[in-house]
Order: sequence, then C-alpha cells, then structure tokens
Amino acid sequence: MELDKLDRQLRLIDFLVRNTHYTVAELAERLGLSRRSIYRYIEFLRLADFIIHNDNGIYSIDPGSPFIINLTSRVRFTGVELEAMADLLNSASDDNLAVRSLKKRFSEIYGLNLINGAKVNRKEANNVERLYDAIAQRRKVILHSYSSSHSDTVSDRLLEPFKFLERNKAVRCYEPASNLCKTFNIGRIQGEVEVLEQPWEYTTRHVNYYTDIFGFSSERQSRVKLIMGRLATRVLMEEYMVDERQLVIVDDHHWMIALKVCGFKGIGRFYFGLFHDIEVVDSPEFMDYLRENLHLLTEKLKKP
Repeated sequence: MELDKLDRQLRLIDFLVRNTHYTVAELAERLGLSRRSIYRYIEFLRLADFIIHNDNGIYSIDPGSPFIINLTSRVRFTGVELEAMADLLNSASDDNLAVRSLKKRFSEIYGLNLINGAKVNRKEANNVERLYDAIAQRRKVILHSYSSSHSDTVSDRLLEPFKFLERNKAVRCYEPASNLCKTFNIGRIQGEVEVLEQPWEYTTRHVNYYTDIFGFSSERQSRVKLIMGRLATRVLMEEYMVDERQLVIVDDHHWMIALKVCGFKGIGRFYFGLFHDIEVVDSPEFMDYLRENLHLLTEKLKKP
C-alpha cells in the first residue's frame, strides 16, 4: 500500500513537469487519487522548493526548480566530455535519424552547435558548466570581462544566475547592482565564470523567464491548443522534440496538444507552414494574431 502511494506521488511529479492541459480533476482520475490529495501533494511540493505554476487551474512544475536542477546535475557532462561527444557525433553520418536526434538534443540541452558540425567552444562549455553548478548550488557568480552590447562596455558582473535560456546560449540572472533581472549572453563572457561561496540573497526578486519549444523567450506565457493531423504531429515530434505523452488522441488521424508559448511568432511560423493540417481551438489570442497577420500578408500580396 505504501509503495502504491509513493508510485502515484512520483507519477504526479512526472505529470506536473510536462503538464500543459490536465486539470486537477483529470490528474486525480488518471492517478487514482482524490482532488484533495492532489492539492495536498502540490502544496507539499511547493514547500519542498519546487516552483509550481497555476495557469487557470492547470498546475505544472517549472523545470528550473532546484530539485530538478540538482537531479539532472548528476548526469551532466563536463566541457572536455562534451568536446569528445561533439567530435564523435560530428564524425557520424547525418543520414542516420538517431544521430540527427542526438545532435539536436545535445544542442538544445547544452547550447552547443553540433547540428552544423561545428567544434565545441571549450571556454563556453566550461562557463556553461560553472553556471550550471552555481544554479544547482544557489550561489552567486562573477562574469569576468562581460562585453555588454547595450552599454558597449566590458566589465565584471556580480550576479545571481537562476535559469538557462535559448538552449543554454544565455542565462537569466538577478543583478544586485541594478536591482534588475537581466539576460546575459554566454558567448559575450570574454573571461571566465567564477562561482562564489556566497549564497543567493534575492530569491524573491528572481523573475521567471520562459523559453518555449520554438526557441522564443519572455516573462509571460500564453496557452495555445491545436488539433493536428499526422503530418503536423510528426513535424512537432521530430523537429521540436515533443514527447508523445503530451499528445491526446482525438481519433485515428488526429492528435491534440496544449502548448505554453512565449509570444506567437514561433508557433505562428509552425502554423502557417502546415495550416492545412492544423486546427486551432480554444485559443482566442492566437486566433487574433493569425487573423492580423493573414490580413497583412493579403495586403502585401496585392502589391504589384
């Protein structure tokens, strides 16, 4: 009995990490728990330092939660290991679907350009590794000789890093000196990342920043629901690495997915490329975006 209870709790965490459309009632039904138990476990997870989001009654766990960061840190690669892995992958033929998939996954997880056969930048890989450690340990860092494109200056920056963005090409940090959350491009760090012994002091000021599956980031997310045919579903799974467990079967030829997106440019590009195979449902903001852009496109096509 106790093991059954633990199994349901672990399955709840798994569901919440990737949840985009299940309500508490639906989670309770799938896991064989009462709604009261679901709410109780969610509150426990929040107290256990999981970052819990509530999107109109649809609860989810932020992948940037300290527990998940600590868990995944056990399976990360060092900079030297990444370089060796990149050499192996780049020497393999892109004709192999598994090789292309591995290159894409490593590019997304570590922010390394493996897809075009480029060598790993060892300095950037080491800086990513140190920032990863700092986030896992909730420590401050100094970015030595950071080149700012806004102020056109090079300086050391004392920061509290708390989330990777743009496939690990950037990191979201709180900067005590300016009292602002900012995004720092890892490629602009001319020196090294120094991880300090000082713990975070300003956790409550860490403004969350999201990156959707299409590579766009923002502080705000919108929810879009799509019903897709076989082609669009296959593209979403193969090109954007969507887990099939996120899909709900509608019938033998259609699948539904609810996605959290950062603006509509990324998903709009996906939709316009495959609009004949996609139906947008329960997403009024996205529909307004599509109508506006369709009008602009129609006017543009009228010009000689």
